[in-house]
Amino acid sequence: MLDINEKRAFALLAEKMIEADGIVVGREAAALASLKAEMGVPGSGGDDRSVGDLAKEFKDKRSRVAALLELFGLAYTDTNFDLGEQSLIATVALEMGMESDELVALEEWVQDHVTLVRRAMVMMRD
Repeated sequence: MLDINEKRAFALLAEKMIEADGIVVGREAAALASLKAEMGVPGSGGDDRSVGDLAKEFKDKRSRVAALLELFGLAYTDTNFDLGEQSLIATVALEMGMESDELVALEEWVQDHVTLVRRAMVMMRD
């Protein structure tokens, strides 16, 4: 759903997201690697644009929503949505021009999704 510039910007935001709490756990690194592979974006280091500049790369609502859903998903990968992660997403959303009620709805969707995935994992146990 993202064009190449949006994909690069998202990869950088995703790196900032998994580093936001100061601890990068294996699941987060694996999730980031998977997202980059899916988008065809290699390692994206070396770009020092601000969060605001990166957020402005997303040109339409569809790409903004897709990026925020994925950022929330990364934030919940380690099951702890901490203050640093919350702050990063709030900043990205603000720079994207998203309303607070839209952001709440996106987070609730991700929480519901995480709950459903966990329930599915329980059902798959032997």
